Order: sequence, then structure tokens, then C-alpha cells
Amino acid sequence: MKNKTLKLIPLLGIFSVIFYFLHVILGEIFYEGYNPLAQAISDLTASNSPSKNIARIFSTLYGICALTFSFGFFIYLKNKINKAVTVSSFTFCVMNIISFFGYTFFPLSESGYAGTFQDIMHMIVTVFVVMLTIISLLLYSIGFFRVKNHIYLGIISISTLLILMTGAILINIMPKEYFGIAERINVYSIILYTGILSLWMKKYI
Repeated sequence: MKNKTLKLIPLLGIFSVIFYFLHVILGEIFYEGYNPLAQAISDLTASNSPSKNIARIFSTLYGICALTFSFGFFIYLKNKINKAVTVSSFTFCVMNIISFFGYTFFPLSESGYAGTFQDIMHMIVTVFVVMLTIISLLLYSIGFFRVKNHIYLGIISISTLLILMTGAILINIMPKEYFGIAERINVYSIILYTGILSLWMKKYI
């Protein structure tokens, strides 16, 4: 029974990636006039968004799967490889907890940024999510580079971190009409990284 449960964990990680992109794709379909080049992904689930109902269904499914996977991944890797990987897995789990509950309770009040309390909290959640993601990727890189058989995961981890930071820089320097592209570089990198961790776990359990 324990082995069967373990085998379900990486599948949840894979499903989280699928649900995330479904929330984006369907959200854009049901949001007439939505401009992915300029608008944030969070606009799809904003309180005044015409796509909020369908987008929130799949974003919630994504959050549940990602949170469950990250917790199971932490339990699976706890003290199994080295301390850096264990701490990074815990940090990754905490990031997903904050992301799930934070974005669930504090979606944008309307597309863009209206400056309400709800919007401010949404931004605070984003800051914590980004910070914890950076810490997690850095520790994953250090931990995996220390193990000969997992150096490739260290390369993937540091590459994802560099892509994430590149996206963060582009958000601040690119014209507003291309904000959506910069944000997607940022967000998609960590979503796909979750998928890579899921496939890696599926291979080794």
C-alpha cells in the first residue's frame, strides 16, 4: 500500500502541470479580448474576470496537485540524498502551501492592479512565492551537484533559476505591452521544473 501511494505522488506532479496549462488555455479562451502578450496570468482568475469560473476550477486543481506532490516529494527525499536537497524540498513545499492558499484567498480584485487590500495581499504572496522558489532552486542546485548521479538535475535546477531571474529582470525592463511574455517566462519555468521533478521521482521509486 505504501509503495502504491508513493507511485501516485509523481503522477500528481504531472497532473499539476497539465491543470496549470489548462487553466491558462481555457482562461484565455473564455476571456474575450485577453492579451497574453501584455496581461498577467492572474488576470484570468481576477474577481471581475469573465473567465474566472473556469480558470479557478483548474487553478485549484493545479494547486491541490502541486501542494500534495511537493509534500510527498519532501517526505520521499527527506534525508535520502543530502541535507541541501532535504531543505530545498521542504522550502519548495512551503512555497506551494503559500501559493495555493495565498492566491486562493487573495485573487486580484480586477484585471491589472487596482491597489485594493486584496491586490496588495496578492502581491505580498507573490513576493514570498518568488523568494522561496529562488531559495529552493539554489539549494536544489547545490544538493544535486554534490551527487555524481544527479549532476544533471543540478544543471536543470540552476538553469531554471537563471531563467526565473531573467524573467524577473525582463518584467522590470520590458515595455508594459510585453509584460505577459516576461511573466510567463518566470512562471512557466517553475511549473515545468515541477514536471521534471515529477518525472525524476517516477523513474526512481
